[in-house]
Amino acid sequence: MQRDIPAAIAAAGLAGASLMLGSCGLFDRPAKPAVASRPAARPAPRPALFERRAEGSEAIWGLRAGLNVAALSCRGRGRQPVAPAYARMLTRHRGLLATAYREEQGRQGLGAFDRQQTRVYNTFANQASPARFCQAASTVAQRANALDSTQFASAAPHMLGELKASLRRP
Repeated sequence: MQRDIPAAIAAAGLAGASLMLGSCGLFDRPAKPAVASRPAARPAPRPALFERRAEGSEAIWGLRAGLNVAALSCRGRGRQPVAPAYARMLTRHRGLLATAYREEQGRQGLGAFDRQQTRVYNTFANQASPARFCQAASTVAQRANALDSTQFASAAPHMLGELKASLRRP
């Protein structure tokens, strides 16, 4: 049984890394050719990542992404492990996370969603202090597990803010 735990964690890490690489936007579908001669309307530019407060499904999905990075990178000496609490959070809030995922994909469109996810993952992977990021991620994940999904949805913007704050230099 003791030997199964490291194997399960390694398998979860590989699965997470595969999902992360799959969401990098490398396989975007080609754009459909324009039918009319007038130029297609471009959406208004969105504020730079993390320059505004994320709300609703964006905050929930962004928090999940940040904790996913933490679960994969918070291992070893001086880093608080996050993977067990992250796995519990995925199970506990499965329905809420699935809804947030569908809403974000629908709101942004598949290609834009993939590009946004790449930016989010890259932002969380660029930690000024990995030990501080891992400690914050562990605390946030444990708190998420103590909440029901309605409370988690309400608290997600604040918890995402805490996780983002841990990325900054002290």
